[in-house]
Amino acid sequence: MEQWDYYISGIWKHKTDDSEYISDVFLHSTLGGFGKGNKICKDDVVSLLKSGAKITTITWNYHLIQWRFGAKVEFDEVNGEHYLRTHPDANTFDDLESSIQMEYILVDQSVTSFSN
Repeated sequence: MEQWDYYISGIWKHKTDDSEYISDVFLHSTLGGFGKGNKICKDDVVSLLKSGAKITTITWNYHLIQWRFGAKVEFDEVNGEHYLRTHPDANTFDDLESSIQMEYILVDQSVTSFSN
């Protein structure tokens, strides 16, 4: 089994009028076992990949009650801009686009209290 340095369990996207791309990921280190995740910008992930880090997507398997390794994470460069991607042969279930869309479950602002 391949040894991984990091896992990605979720993504944040940036949307413009004509495009959408992954801006940040929820990255977990494998040092000392499966660690808590941190929001990391895609450029820092590209730097990790360039330095030789091995990164894969990971998803929670509710049926087996365990984490499931997904697809190897890579990057492309288009017009001087880097983009994260998974290998083109990856199953749809394993690719980055199928990761948890973190902007829909986490809010990057202070907690608002609601009252009845």
